[in-house]
Amino acid sequence: RQSVRFEEKRLRLVKTMSAAAAASAGSSEAPVVSSKEKTDQSAYAEEKIAEAKANYEATKDLDDALELLMAAEKKCRLSNDALAAKAVAECVVTMLRELKEWERLDKMLTVLAKRRSQSKAVISAILAVGVAAVDEDKPDVDVREKLLTTLGDITEGRMYCELERAKIARMLAALKEKERNDPSSASDVLQTVNAETYGSLSKREKVDFILEQVRLLLEKKDRIRAFVVSKKVQRKTIKEPELQDLKIRFYKLLIEYHAHSDEDDDDLEMAEDYFAIYDTDCVKRDEALWKDALASCSLFLILADHSPRVQDMMTRVLRLDNDHLKKAGPHFHKAIELFVRDEIIRELPDRDVLENHAALTQHGPEAHAKWKHLLHTRIVQHNIRVVAKYYKQITLPRLAEILHLSEDDAERRVAHMVSNSGLFCKIDRPAKIANFAKPKPSEEILSDWASDISNMLNLVEMTCHLINKENMIHKVA
Repeated sequence: RQSVRFEEKRLRLVKTMSAAAAASAGSSEAPVVSSKEKTDQSAYAEEKIAEAKANYEATKDLDDALELLMAAEKKCRLSNDALAAKAVAECVVTMLRELKEWERLDKMLTVLAKRRSQSKAVISAILAVGVAAVDEDKPDVDVREKLLTTLGDITEGRMYCELERAKIARMLAALKEKERNDPSSASDVLQTVNAETYGSLSKREKVDFILEQVRLLLEKKDRIRAFVVSKKVQRKTIKEPELQDLKIRFYKLLIEYHAHSDEDDDDLEMAEDYFAIYDTDCVKRDEALWKDALASCSLFLILADHSPRVQDMMTRVLRLDNDHLKKAGPHFHKAIELFVRDEIIRELPDRDVLENHAALTQHGPEAHAKWKHLLHTRIVQHNIRVVAKYYKQITLPRLAEILHLSEDDAERRVAHMVSNSGLFCKIDRPAKIANFAKPKPSEEILSDWASDISNMLNLVEMTCHLINKENMIHKVA
């Protein structure tokens, strides 16, 4: 049955194709004109624009004028004359803008953009008029928000409108943040634009847009996404001389992120951010700016958890040319020197100045209190590392005396460092003795013994060689 049905369909298809071929052969009609073929309608467009304006001036009938212009736009569009269609569409939206018919302008923008086979030139022209209406005419907030939303919908998915889409998104976000007092909605608007993929934007425009996204995300308290978005900015890009202002903005936003984060290395990251600001040509030309940046960098280096990376950066800061750290503040220089040396820190010089520096106070009282407590903790930890370096065993009362703490507090601090900082210590509580000497495994002891024996045999062999050499010299003599 299936084969019979297939054969019947085939025969019907053959008859249909034969009839179509015969009709085509016997037809005397002219060939169909391709829809892509262009017909010049510029004179027609100018005539209809003038006629619509004259009719409106005479009758004040806006509907009649718009109907005439829309018919002319359709004819120009179907004739593939983009310039004529652009002139007519521009006349339509400009007329509505001048008459402040904002509701009708909003609808007309959507109608013109959605028309079949609409050209890029027409869409770009009506977008320009719409943006100018919002930016220059300054209608009320509701009208501007609605127009910007409509313009954003028109640009969505159109690659040739990337520049306009980015500008409209910035305008709408600014409106929502400043006039609606809604930074969360403003951030959501900017997140719809992936500026880093827009080829029509310059490098500066892309970085500026991304930094605005980060700023609004921080305002929104969405810190994780803000940090992810900040990764879109390449460090080597913002090092270019013409982007120095963006480099400073970028690192200030990172400082804001790290100041309220709970990661272990946030203090070190903030120190590196301040050093990046210091290491900018425009900052180095302003003495007040580089002094503040370098002082803040040294302060957060002190607050950072001990690591080879921190020690290396402290050394680099101390060795800066022209004694910049001393000029930024002798107390900062002295504090860094104390943390680099393997010596007990009794008290930091000008500790009140360090604790009340603007870099610590500008992020709120909660963060300020946290950093003040952390500064004392870092001093205690440094002293414990120094004790561990010079003592194999020490009594808890003596350790507490060195650290200026109670015995219980000293024991607690040591236990915390053993758990988190890789310090080795065993405490005999009944005897109140802390043992910092790490016991060696038997393999390491045997290896050390073998190494010592090898060195001793080498010395014996060298001594015998020198004795024989002396004997031979004396015999010759």
